[in-house]
Amino acid sequence: MRKLAYLFPTFPVFHQTFVLWEVLGLRRNGVDPLLFSLRPAAARQQPEGEAIKADVTYLPNLFSSEVWRANWKILRSNPLLYFQLYTAVVAAWRTGAVPPKQPDSAMMPVALYDRLRGWYNRQPLLYLLKSLRLVPTAVELAERLQAAGVEHLHVHWATYPATVAFVINRLTSLPFSVSAHAYDIYMVSRMLPAKIDAAKFFLTCAKTNANYLSRLAGERLGSKVQVSYHGVDLRRFAPRVVTDRSDGVLKIVSCGQLERYKGFHTLIEACARVRAQGIDLECRIVGEGPRRAQLTEQIESLGLNGIVHLLGARPHAELVELLRQADIFVLASELAGKAGRRDVIANVIVEAMAVGLPAVATAIPGAEELVESGTTGYLVPANVVEPVVDAVLKLAKDPDERLRLGAAARQRVERDFDSNKNVVELAALFTAATGTAIGSNPPTVR
Repeated sequence: MRKLAYLFPTFPVFHQTFVLWEVLGLRRNGVDPLLFSLRPAAARQQPEGEAIKADVTYLPNLFSSEVWRANWKILRSNPLLYFQLYTAVVAAWRTGAVPPKQPDSAMMPVALYDRLRGWYNRQPLLYLLKSLRLVPTAVELAERLQAAGVEHLHVHWATYPATVAFVINRLTSLPFSVSAHAYDIYMVSRMLPAKIDAAKFFLTCAKTNANYLSRLAGERLGSKVQVSYHGVDLRRFAPRVVTDRSDGVLKIVSCGQLERYKGFHTLIEACARVRAQGIDLECRIVGEGPRRAQLTEQIESLGLNGIVHLLGARPHAELVELLRQADIFVLASELAGKAGRRDVIANVIVEAMAVGLPAVATAIPGAEELVESGTTGYLVPANVVEPVVDAVLKLAKDPDERLRLGAAARQRVERDFDSNKNVVELAALFTAATGTAIGSNPPTVR
């Protein structure tokens, strides 16, 4: 009988491969959690994601007979406890109302579409209503977990999945833990101190996130917050074999959702300016998103058709090959205003560095923990095109510098971002949380 369960908002998700690799890594190390998802998975999946979908339990909707039956059972047997679940959510919602000041500077205003979406996501009363709506789902899931003998629940994302875990904990005292990432802590700070207080431990993927959460929760709770880097499979991202190419074309690759905050418009503008300096280049951008039309128009207006390619979303195996064929990796993420999303440590930078690519990345909190400027790549100021141009030109003109930085980048990933090592540490946390080894085998690096 498995002691550990995982809960996601949606699982698997095509572009959230780091979560998928975590689950698969746990399985390789003898930890096989039960998998639950609040929402169904999309039709398009990575091959590994498609294979794992059959193992995921997709929770029934709010109006299903299963949810009504489970809630009626608790309401009839202990009405006071049932209504206390709702009051607990309201009390938790009152915490974290005023987030601590952010260190970000030189932030850019966001487009109207992003501003409206950000406003919608940050509305405190709407967030409360959505959270209260999850109480019946939490009650039904609690019944499933008890029947399965689950002793610990781990959730990804600190927003609604963590709310479900918080309610289950109030109902059954089932211990839980949380993995927090980026927008789920910066766009919505409500309830975070209460969730940290209730959780066994609270993980996040960057030191800058941990510092933010610790300040938000206060000195008493801050010790619960720990850094757990996602990492990459070093076997999948083996170092590329560098060969002399006769075409003399600088090959640039980038990857991410086609959103404003990813800064692809900055990269495209930089490509035009680098070409104007006499550098022959090709840029491939992997990803899909709402800004495809604007980026396509920009490419055409700058005369970069056939030079900059929007490849759309690609299976992970194809991304690996694109990285291995490239000379440099660039991600010009922006520092967005309050309504916008943001990058922290974009996993694709780790993946590019793992294959031995020098990375050009903007100096935003999180990326500064990964890219050491002048050692593994170059950090450039956010929201400015010219520093990106300068970094690309420097790398274009010095192949030996590319090799030096790329080799150091691989070593940096091996030191702190090896997913096998990180998964073993995660399994040890689950074992400590339950008091007994979780899974069929003791966790070992494989």
